[in-house]
Amino acid sequence: MKIKRRRNKLVDNIRGVKGPARNQSKKNFFVLIIVIVTALLILWVYTMGKKAERTVKVVMLDQNIYKNQVINADMLKPYDMIQGEFEKYSVTDKGGQKVRRIILWEEKDKIINSFAAYPLQRDTYAEYRSFIKSRVDNSDTVLYTFPGKEIVPLEIGGGELQAFKTFLQPGDRLNIKAIFTQRDTVVEDDGFGGTTRSQVDTVRTENVFTDIMIADLLNQRGESILDIYESYRDKTVYQQAQLDSSQGFKDSTEPRTLLVALTPEEKDRYYYYLSKNQINFKVSMPQRID
Repeated sequence: MKIKRRRNKLVDNIRGVKGPARNQSKKNFFVLIIVIVTALLILWVYTMGKKAERTVKVVMLDQNIYKNQVINADMLKPYDMIQGEFEKYSVTDKGGQKVRRIILWEEKDKIINSFAAYPLQRDTYAEYRSFIKSRVDNSDTVLYTFPGKEIVPLEIGGGELQAFKTFLQPGDRLNIKAIFTQRDTVVEDDGFGGTTRSQVDTVRTENVFTDIMIADLLNQRGESILDIYESYRDKTVYQQAQLDSSQGFKDSTEPRTLLVALTPEEKDRYYYYLSKNQINFKVSMPQRID
């Protein structure tokens, strides 16, 4: 009996030693797990922070650009864009592939000498979809608007067009007069009962067109001034004030060519007058009826 009691006491002593050791091992294991998880969280936060600080140099527009305007290097500037934001601008194509929309600064030469697909705002990112290889041909729209007519450039003096440029809209009508020099034969009495014939130059003024329809006004670069003014009207008062003081804007809205929609008969009549000596066309605008 005494031997059995001693054995049980020895077993209890051994169990008493193993219990605290086992508990300590468990605690150490949990502490290790917590340390590893904490380290991984710190590493993840650090990585995300670095990614947030990482930037990509992209192309930003340095000025307002109008539809069909030719793109040159002076219109562009570099901008450090956050990597995460840059990635958000990507889109998925039909094949399920990610496609970049924003143009990298190192790729800027790809859009030099291209054309703006539509009006572009200053301090916005340059996107591939905003630029095209050739000008947008407005003639399709014009021909749709004026079916059965041909679009003809009318040779009007710059001063005439300048006076009307802010009032004209596609579909408005103009009256056109031609002032030209014509050589006429004059028959005079020679004072001896006979006559003499002589050639004299006379200035004539004739009505060429009444109520012909305007298709567009073009500046010296062939850009639509009416498109430029449409973009201008969509801007804020502050932006309009900036453009009003810009010489570039003034130059871009200086008309050089008037496009008109003419029937074949009207076109033949225009070319007839165009063949006259020292011809000048004068413009008058009938009152617009809304």
